[in-house]
Parts: sequence; structure tokens; C-alpha cells
Amino acid sequence: MSELRRSHGFPLNVEVRSDVGRVRANNEDSFGHAWLDDGSLFVVVADGMGGHEAGEVASGLAVRVLEDAVTRDSEKDPRERIYHGLLEANDAILEEGRRSGTRGMGTTAVASIFRGSEVHVGLIGDSRLYHVRRGQLVWRTLDHTRVQMLIERGEITEEAARTHPEAGMLTRALGHSRMADGQPLVPDVLAEPLVLEENDALIFCSDGLHDLVDDWEVAKRIAGMEPGEAAQSLITLANERGGHDNITVAVVVAGDRTDAFDPDYVPENYLPAGSEDTFDDGAAHPDADSAAPSGDETLPPPTSTPGASTTRSPPPAPEPKSGSMRIWMILAVVLAIPVVLGAAISFGVMLGYFLLMS
Repeated sequence: MSELRRSHGFPLNVEVRSDVGRVRANNEDSFGHAWLDDGSLFVVVADGMGGHEAGEVASGLAVRVLEDAVTRDSEKDPRERIYHGLLEANDAILEEGRRSGTRGMGTTAVASIFRGSEVHVGLIGDSRLYHVRRGQLVWRTLDHTRVQMLIERGEITEEAARTHPEAGMLTRALGHSRMADGQPLVPDVLAEPLVLEENDALIFCSDGLHDLVDDWEVAKRIAGMEPGEAAQSLITLANERGGHDNITVAVVVAGDRTDAFDPDYVPENYLPAGSEDTFDDGAAHPDADSAAPSGDETLPPPTSTPGASTTRSPPPAPEPKSGSMRIWMILAVVLAIPVVLGAAISFGVMLGYFLLMS
């Protein structure tokens, strides 16, 4: 049952659903939402990893620690609370791994604090947040994965990323002290909030959804729906396509239901002011040259240098037949080369003739 309240005078309607999927024996995803004392709404989705219930423990611990952290000091800057909450969750998971002897346990997390129409966002890993308006994707987080890094460097396309050998390999995760580049773990928190309009929706999800459902499908699928209906519809779609992983979806709508799909609405290349830079609490970070934790506490190194912040606006969807256009452009260049060379040779011959005659 969805829960509609007003946060600082702005309507927010929230529902979270989770499903084990069609393949896994247990659900390693965790989630939570809480209305805070200052009228804000907190939402988090975490996707655990490690097997033998270690992932379930890690994701559950992340949700509990994060919720405690953001609730504890409701007067503090929301960005600060998310940032330090993610670091606290990381420490708690590392400590639990040492205590239980479970190496390699970890989790992703995507979390937000809603203060009225403003939404502060923090991210570790490849769980996602989508901002949808009129059935169209306005914005989403970018994953902390090797394939996303390769996309940003222009080495592979979005289409190739799904079947790439390194698909799903993370460059940041809670439960790992260092990122894949060897630097100490740093949470990715937007410097400026997203801003909602009435009937907008934010969708939080684990990769059990976005591995199987394209971005534009997520946006269009939930058009005109209430939060609970939207969450269940997305889970059903992922299961229809194989349900190879656990699927968790949290939907927050700014009102009773999302707007109907508007085919004429074209979202601007929306980028919240300043979100190209992520929030930094100003505190000194651990020395990158200090001794790294041993074993699974450090993620494997990437094959390339990590790119910029993963919370900026994603590249626009490719136009239809863009691959064909690229092929024709390449062919045109190849065919033009002999023509240019031929003209240059002819010119050289003529020039030599005139020089000999003179």
C-alpha cells in the first residue's frame, strides 16, 4: 500500500516492492524508507553480493546504518548525512566481514533525502535512480562499473555494454575500503538537488531491473500509474524477460499518480546546477598510499582509468539507424581517398610538364 504525505508542503507518494526473481534461491536486495522528524522522506535500495547469505547481510546492514545516520542529525545538510551515512555503512560491513570471517561481502546502495520538491542523491555501485516526467526519462544516475567507465571514454557503445565481458563488474561498492583505481572509497553525492514537478516520479532499482529493461521502457511503462502499480509492473516485466536476478523497485511520485505518457514532450538535456561536481564534505580523506586492506576488501583494478562523476546526465539515446549512418560516412571517406590522391597525382604531373617546358 503506497503512502502519501506532504513534505514541506509538497506531495510525496512512496511504495517499495522486492522480488527474488526467477533464478535465485534467496533475495540479497534490501530496501527501506522513513519519514524523518523534519518532514523529509528517506529512501534507499541496496543490492548485496558475496553469496551464502553474505550479500543479504551486507545490504540489510547498509540500509539500517544509513537510515540511522540520516535520522540522527536531521538539522544537518542532507548531502552530509548521506555522504557520512554511506561511509558508516561501509565501515559496518567491513567490521561484520572481519567478525564473521566472510570475505568479499558487499553491497551497492542508492539513497535519497526528499525535502519537499528537492531531492538529494547519493550512490555507490550500480543500483540506479531514474527521474521520469510525462513518461519520458529526464535524468538518471550513471553506474560505478567498468563498462560505464569504458562508455565514458568512448571505447564501447551503450548497446555493447550489455554483453561486454566486464558487464556488472563494479568499481565502487560498500564493504570494500578502496575503489578499483586504488583510491579510498568516496561516496558519489550530488552537489545540488534534483527538483521535482508535480506528478514526476523517481524510481530506485537494483540491477535485476535495469539489466533487462531499457531506460526509455522504465519511463514509459509507469506512465499514468500509482507508485505500487508502477513498482509491480516493472518487476513483472523483468520477470517476463527471465528474472535472472533479484528485482527491487522503489517508486516515489509527486502526487497520486504519474502523468500519462506524452509523446510530444521532449525533456531538455537536464542537468541539475552544479551536479557535474559531487559533494565533498571538506574532510581529509585517508592517504591513498597507506597500506590497503588485504584480500577482497579492495576491488580488482580497472582496465582503464576511471572517468568523471557518475551522477551527471547520461548521454542522449541514439537516433534510429545511427549505426548505418556511421557506416555510410566511413565508406564515403574511404571512397573519397582515391579521388583526392588521383587529383593530387594529376596536378603533380601537369606541374612537372610545365616546369620542363619552361
